[in-house]
Amino acid sequence: MNELTQIVGQSGLLSDAETSDYSYDGKIPKTIVLPASVGEIQEILQYASEKELSVMPAGAGTKLGIGNLANTTDIVLATTQLNKVVEYEPADLTVTIEAGMKLADLQNELAQHRQFLPLIPPYSDNCTIGGIVATNASGPLRLRYGTSRNLVLGMHVVQASGTVVKSGGKVVKNVAGYDLNKLYIGSSGTLGIITEVTLKLAPLPAKEAIIVAQFQNIQDVVKTGLNIVSSQLLPTYVNLLDGDQFELFEEKKPTLIIGYGGDPETVSWQIKTTHSLLEQNNTIGVHIIDEEMNQSIKNALWEFPAVGKKSTDVLVRVNLKRTDLANFAEQTQIDIGEMMALIGNGVLYLKIHTDSDTDYQQLANALSQLRQLAEGVSGNLIIENAPPDLKDHIDVWGSIGNTLKLMKQVKGKFDKKHLLNPGRFISGI
Repeated sequence: MNELTQIVGQSGLLSDAETSDYSYDGKIPKTIVLPASVGEIQEILQYASEKELSVMPAGAGTKLGIGNLANTTDIVLATTQLNKVVEYEPADLTVTIEAGMKLADLQNELAQHRQFLPLIPPYSDNCTIGGIVATNASGPLRLRYGTSRNLVLGMHVVQASGTVVKSGGKVVKNVAGYDLNKLYIGSSGTLGIITEVTLKLAPLPAKEAIIVAQFQNIQDVVKTGLNIVSSQLLPTYVNLLDGDQFELFEEKKPTLIIGYGGDPETVSWQIKTTHSLLEQNNTIGVHIIDEEMNQSIKNALWEFPAVGKKSTDVLVRVNLKRTDLANFAEQTQIDIGEMMALIGNGVLYLKIHTDSDTDYQQLANALSQLRQLAEGVSGNLIIENAPPDLKDHIDVWGSIGNTLKLMKQVKGKFDKKHLLNPGRFISGI
């Protein structure tokens, strides 16, 4: 495509040897363009509109597996060259960055001022801020700090027409007009390409601590976890694992992991109080994790939903009322590999291992039944990662009821020619 080369130069087109970083659903895109400015993004979208070419927005390519099978993808537009800090005000606990900046690089910058962005989604070493926001990724810290929807103050977005729009602002108290931020967050690049984001930050805790407890059954784990969440202890995260992955106990039974962060005196009180509470709630073992093992446990929790590009694992996310977590987990009949729940948020992750012998139609039927079970208690089930063979048999998003008409109208207003990520979002939007 000579026109694209004229826009971004030869260095703005990814070489054939590097295109595998942007593979998805077993496909390697032919054209991956890396614009170095908002102006170049506008020109690319205008070119795509004239030629009626589809465009898949991307960051570092870590989450391209999310979504239904693509109808077609002519151009992958990666924002990784837009990777600078635009404005940073440590005293205000806010930062504005270009969307292609990697989360790890941003955290390193913020750490110099004893601050951090409390979004720790999977692929945290490589994912970009734009990718995090576009997929509304967050991680276990959402219990204490909220999700992307809570932490994004403003953004710049290039629409399919090439028009640049701004939403929100650079201060925490900014409530004038419609909150367009939340429209773009989680839209998976179907409404526009995020180029700049302003975020709310948090101070790095002076001390962190983890306490791990084992129980006979999932009901006891969830009941105890909810007691801690609703108490005055203010945990950073409260997670369920269906087994002891860290070999802290002699048996593999349901495990509760509670994290705290803050000033040393408060954290010491939280751990002591939690230990006492756990001993009163049928625990069969408790470990207070030392600093040496602290990071490895956190990494395991942060990266649980990560699935490698060559993996055939299926990752399922179920969103429920947190009081329904235990019953739902116990009714799961699928032979899962691993399970993790964010107890305070009602989010349950299931990892299902597949291989060459897997009957994908049978698995799709089982997941459909599980989805009906979730919807029966006003929840939903989303398949975040799956081999193409499974996507052939099931809609990864599920039904969204009577809001579909409105969503299609919004898509039509923001992307009239349906150029951005066509077919991959809910109901093929």
